[in-house]
Amino acid sequence: MDKQKTEIVKLLKHKQETCARLLEKMDEQMEAVNSQDNSRLAVIIETKEGLIAGLNENDQKISDLAGDLDEAIRESLARENEELGNRIESDLEKIIEKETVCQEKLNLVKSEVLEKIKAVKKGQTLLKGYGVSQRIKPKISKNV
Repeated sequence: MDKQKTEIVKLLKHKQETCARLLEKMDEQMEAVNSQDNSRLAVIIETKEGLIAGLNENDQKISDLAGDLDEAIRESLARENEELGNRIESDLEKIIEKETVCQEKLNLVKSEVLEKIKAVKKGQTLLKGYGVSQRIKPKISKNV
């Protein structure tokens, strides 16, 4: 039992560290979105995906270990590590908040680009109304 409890605490600490790293990546992502650095943004997102996959694996391990414990031990474990849980929850809330802000900014940029594309297409349609210029024919015949 004690071995499972210490393993769960170790996994929770690892989860908190991973959340902190993910929060740092979110700050970098905010900077990349604000500066519209798409290549840097792609690298950051790829790194974030790896961290999130690690969090999911970590959560699964915690769930498996906690499932083997009885209710009283789980409650005592939760009480003993309440501060750690609060830090993890706080970090996750900050991550979600920053992700939402980035998503809104990217949606705004996307709508601006779509408007520009529509304007360009509309301009091309207007030009077609004036007709296409005739191709200039060569003065020298090809048969000569």
